[in-house]
Amino acid sequence: MQVSAVGLCPNEVRLREGSLKSVNYPVIPGHQFSGVVESCGPAVNYIKAGDRVSVHPYVVCGQCSVCRSGGFTHDCERHEMLGMSLDGGLSEYCSIPARHLYRLPDQVSTEEGALIENLANALAAVRNAEMNIGERVVVIGTWAVALLAVQVVLKYSPAALVLAGMGPERLAVGSRLGATHTVDMTERDTSTRIQEALDGCGASVVLVCGTAAKDLELAIDVVGTEGRIVVEGHFAPHVKVTLSPFHLLVARSVILRANRGFMTPDYTQAHQMLSDGIVDVMQLISSRHVLEDWESAFEAFTDEGGNTVQALIIP
Repeated sequence: MQVSAVGLCPNEVRLREGSLKSVNYPVIPGHQFSGVVESCGPAVNYIKAGDRVSVHPYVVCGQCSVCRSGGFTHDCERHEMLGMSLDGGLSEYCSIPARHLYRLPDQVSTEEGALIENLANALAAVRNAEMNIGERVVVIGTWAVALLAVQVVLKYSPAALVLAGMGPERLAVGSRLGATHTVDMTERDTSTRIQEALDGCGASVVLVCGTAAKDLELAIDVVGTEGRIVVEGHFAPHVKVTLSPFHLLVARSVILRANRGFMTPDYTQAHQMLSDGIVDVMQLISSRHVLEDWESAFEAFTDEGGNTVQALIIP
């Protein structure tokens, strides 16, 4: 496949830094990408040369006991991932199992197709939150997954939808995409301002799409009685958070869940939502970079004080 567009996420940054100890270096990064099929093996009959496609990056065996029982994608006994344990999209060409390619309809660009993986994670986070109609929702973080989660939450007609994060332009994008309130976490009294936006009530659901200890600590502060916290952001192994089991679990009966990643039905639904025009991903693309200029893409993406939501690399 000839690669068309590649999105970055915090795991690419960690991979570059060498902090992902499970990775067998050297490896070509890039797990959020799209492209055009160059050629196919003789047994492939539903994808053909010239097709524009998005890429499902989780490679499972389909034969172990977990796969055969319909278990979670990451629990496959031979789980692999393009851009992590297998070479990914940050190259001009990439060889991919045909079953991991999803044909893009004419109305969806390859740049949009590169962000389907992000949307699948947002859908998985909302699914794990067991969202109900009319709840008070807080989304923490202003990366791409967080801003896509805002759009997914809107399907449940929330009574309030607060986006808390950093970067005025990122927050402005969140407001345009449907957040009823935005809170800049670089300012004081973040927790108080969120509670004011919720009319003094605790949040029914908090989606933690950030990756810093303060993000989860904020979620613990603002979640209400019998609320649910879903941790979508992939925290680095060294991050530690202090919590009180009594105040969180006993006094408030809060459910704390992790979203390890999406499942294939989430990816399929994300593909369909984008095809139907239900979500807007183009507003998330802040900058585009050629492959030779990949370092500037990483710099833009990791500048917390800046306003880059999603940097794309165009090989």
